[in-house]
Amino acid sequence: MRIHFIGIGGIGISALAKYYLYNGHTISGSDLNYPIVFSKKELKSITFYLGHKKSNLKKDTDLVIYTSAIKEDNPELIKAKELGIPILSYPQALGELTKNYFTIAISGMHGKSTTTAMISNIFIKAGLDPTVIIGTKVKGFGINN
Repeated sequence: MRIHFIGIGGIGISALAKYYLYNGHTISGSDLNYPIVFSKKELKSITFYLGHKKSNLKKDTDLVIYTSAIKEDNPELIKAKELGIPILSYPQALGELTKNYFTIAISGMHGKSTTTAMISNIFIKAGLDPTVIIGTKVKGFGINN
């Protein structure tokens, strides 16, 4: 599947892009700044576009996922609608992904990332190999998200 991420440099959506990358999908994405959340190796496997332009979105794209920071007048979002490509917001895409797993979701005002990292570490130390999507870099994950 070919998935295009609008706002791929965001801390949460980049973790979702990495999930799909490591599960064999072809990933492209755009952002206003160069994404620092990906390793050099990961960036070699992603088609990245600096800035948002209609030309960034290819016709053979199967799915577009966008961050909530993207406005309705984003040219890539408009083109996806014109081409009839399925579109999901980051929260919608995360919800779809969690349908495939037993899910523990952490919510609240403060401490979500810390709590998620601690619970993830417990499962990792127990040898359970969890899939974790976390909105921050975690030292225990090799400074990854």
